[in-house]
Amino acid sequence: MTRPKTYLASVCLERNRWGSRVPSFRVSDWLSRVVADGFAGVELWENHYFSVDVDEQSRLRDSRSAIAVFNTYAGFTDKPADAEQRNRVADAIKQLNAPALKYNLGADPANLAEYRKHLLEWGGTINPDCRLLCECHPGTVLEKPDAAAAFFQDLDPIRYGVIAHINGDPIALETWISRFGTRLQHLHVQLRDPEHASPAGRARLKACVAVLQSHGYSGSASIEFTRGIGKDEQIEALYAQAVADMGAYRESWK
Repeated sequence: MTRPKTYLASVCLERNRWGSRVPSFRVSDWLSRVVADGFAGVELWENHYFSVDVDEQSRLRDSRSAIAVFNTYAGFTDKPADAEQRNRVADAIKQLNAPALKYNLGADPANLAEYRKHLLEWGGTINPDCRLLCECHPGTVLEKPDAAAAFFQDLDPIRYGVIAHINGDPIALETWISRFGTRLQHLHVQLRDPEHASPAGRARLKACVAVLQSHGYSGSASIEFTRGIGKDEQIEALYAQAVADMGAYRESWK
């Protein structure tokens, strides 16, 4: 059986992701190793491109074939700062020729029409072959499947896809894939608890994959978070665990 492509989210290794947001390592230094260890490429956090020097940006552009998803937290309000960030992201997509873009909408239901207006305007400025994938994240207006389905119902399901999470809960995953089918194009694998590495945790991961298989899922996944996140983070330890999670996820597809 063909296993869907699995990427490493660069934010998984970034200890400053929730603090200063200043990159603590150069993604380009890791790309060869990431691919050699079995990942199909990376999901690149925007600060690993925007908040680095021009040499690192150039190295990432030279390695663009390994960048599968560009991960942004650009906002969708009328604020000039949000518009400026959306424009920066659109330019980065062109520079990197990224085939997919991950984004989140905001948290205020009263702003839903504003979010949608700017999303569609933004889509018109981004490479037409780049898929716009919404992470339907807790704390956003589209965290519930019903809300997300209503928002996307009249939009192209290939151009405007959605991202769901694998965190060991096959019932929640069943809800998303049953509702969205081929619009569900990408997954964020979050195996953060020590239990996720136990036999019981790996069994739940396999149960999640069984749900995907039963619906003919052929989309991709990124290892987004692993054990040790938010604690005394050591990049080598996080990477080793991310590789193990990637292996367990891929093995579950047998």
